[in-house]
Amino acid sequence: MRRAQRRSTSARRRRRSGRRRTGKRRAGQRRATTRAAATVVRAPREPRELSALERERITCSLSAWRGEPGRCQWCNDVIDSPRRRTWCSNICARAWQRNHIWRFARSAAKRRAKYFCERPGCDAARRDCEVNHRAARDGGGYGPGCHHHLSPDANGLGGLEVLCRAHHREVTTAQAKARAAARRVAKGAAASETAVTDAATDSSSSTAG
Repeated sequence: MRRAQRRSTSARRRRRSGRRRTGKRRAGQRRATTRAAATVVRAPREPRELSALERERITCSLSAWRGEPGRCQWCNDVIDSPRRRTWCSNICARAWQRNHIWRFARSAAKRRAKYFCERPGCDAARRDCEVNHRAARDGGGYGPGCHHHLSPDANGLGGLEVLCRAHHREVTTAQAKARAAARRVAKGAAASETAVTDAATDSSSSTAG
């Protein structure tokens, strides 16, 4: 009985040692393969075409980046980390998000206003607020872009403002009326142009007859 136990114990030990040797051998093979792959000289990558967002970052008034690869697309510092491609740090990534992505810009604008309406003399309740684009979007959508900048530019254009629901309704109603008036003017101009064209066509046909 004891001899059988010794034999089974010895067999288990041999199997364990065999597995360890096999694992070490395979690990050595993997390391050798990795070193060989690292020594391969790779051809330089061809410059790729910039995306629409990257082209906008080059022209953005808040960004210091001018399109040079390997640099942060917000502060233009050299990116040291091999795991990063766009931003040098989370600070730059969040700064870009707060000024270019609607949900982040809206939250940042509310925090800046402490969740109160920014119209002078407004006594609306705290958190009874909405965020409005000072420059009306006019159907331009709310996708990522410089139209979500928190503050106006050097010319005083753009930026976000926090309004209570009543003031926001007033602003959006005035913008809708202005758009309707512009559409009426454009429609009238198109109709008058069509009438002039029809009159010229009739006169030319009568002359020819």
